[in-house]
Amino acid sequence: MSYRSTPDAAPEFEAYTRVSPIDAWTARLELRFARRDNTTEAVHRNHRGPLRVQRMLYPEGGGCCHALLLHPPGGIAGGDRLEIDVQMETGAHALLTTPGAAKWYRAGDAAPAQQSLHLIVADDACLEWLPQESILFDGAKVIQACQITLAPRAAMFGWDIVQLGRLAAGERWNQGFWQQRLALSRGDQPVWLEQAHLAADDPLRDSPLRLAGHQVFAAAWACSPRLSAHHADALAAARATASRFDLPCGISWLAAPAELLVIRALGASGHTVRELFEALWHTLRPWSSAMPPQRPRIWST
Repeated sequence: MSYRSTPDAAPEFEAYTRVSPIDAWTARLELRFARRDNTTEAVHRNHRGPLRVQRMLYPEGGGCCHALLLHPPGGIAGGDRLEIDVQMETGAHALLTTPGAAKWYRAGDAAPAQQSLHLIVADDACLEWLPQESILFDGAKVIQACQITLAPRAAMFGWDIVQLGRLAAGERWNQGFWQQRLALSRGDQPVWLEQAHLAADDPLRDSPLRLAGHQVFAAAWACSPRLSAHHADALAAARATASRFDLPCGISWLAAPAELLVIRALGASGHTVRELFEALWHTLRPWSSAMPPQRPRIWST
């Protein structure tokens, strides 16, 4: 088997044609949330293939909908392609998470596995994108793209946590690659763009200039009008929270036009980094969504 780049690739990530007698999974999920009588409802739900909403919960009352996204096969194999589109209408508030870690399987000679996210948040709406960590099995080849479009008065808190290898099983990530593009815009203006390509044999994995031997790396971002107005207090509170953890962590405020708090961290396991990020989310939520923290129950199962 082999894979090749196709000339009509989508702009967010390179498309591939898989030369194989085995069909890969293609899945798409579309969600649109709207505010109806002080309740956030999913007014549009459409899925194709093995990607869907497992459950919608309201542990905080009707104002915020907790949605659990599920990929029933349990893992993402070479050649699989997942697409998730989420749109938040004015005044809606949703917290999206997953029931477990995303497992990216060994690709072998197959095409890379691909995932694209399109997240759109309108004025006075809030989206909290809090998936559990992604675990790259040895031999995984992964291409991810995330496009975030925020209206000027939109609010969001999101994170992305990547673990190289099944560390609990003593497995290292010795083969494969991970590629990501994350772009965020406010209105029509791009304000944050990150692109990365990491090969399993990249010497920068052990370099102090990059991962310094850590097997987990992560980024989080937060923005809202309330956060912009009180970013100095929020930044100080976030740094105080991070100081309680023995993990390399940097927190920065990107000034106008971005008006974005960016967090980066390294660690030895996805669990420890997620503990840090959850603590930071708890600290920042009163600024990012003007609500006290409410831990999703699925994280405790």
